[in-house]
Amino acid sequence: MMGARARLLAGVPAGVVATVTMDGAMVAAAAIGGEAFASERTDLGVIGRWAGGLLRGRWRHVDASREDPGALDVPLGLMTHYLTGIVLTEAFVLVPWRRPAPTFAAAVVYGIATSVFPLFVLFPSLGYGSAGLRSGEAARLARIMLVGHTAFGAGIGLGTVFLMARRR
Repeated sequence: MMGARARLLAGVPAGVVATVTMDGAMVAAAAIGGEAFASERTDLGVIGRWAGGLLRGRWRHVDASREDPGALDVPLGLMTHYLTGIVLTEAFVLVPWRRPAPTFAAAVVYGIATSVFPLFVLFPSLGYGSAGLRSGEAARLARIMLVGHTAFGAGIGLGTVFLMARRR
């Protein structure tokens, strides 16, 4: 069985793989499904605006997507997005699994479960309400999160299955 240190080290590249997989799926979904899978409320600039607000002690916005953009919103959003992906992947790989390694299916289920964070933590903080209910596009936001986080879980599965197997 792989030690905690080795799992921790494998979690960083696996988290990057998972987040890239999520991004690719969301871009593909928006390209194929159009507006049904795209919203300005979830872009990197909004995420960066939120993260920047947190750094300044601002926990809630009226509607972060309608605020004036800052010069560092997109880079900060990108950094926040990937750091979050790595941290969530680390949480997954550090679980003491009964098997020698986690399964792909467990990773996908975990990815889907992580969609509760944007729905019930991020969205209320951005001013969209729980599950995006005050945004006027709750169903669209839920669809986007479900597609993205399912792909995120698949990326965790791919990343952990290959990286952790290679390190054994």
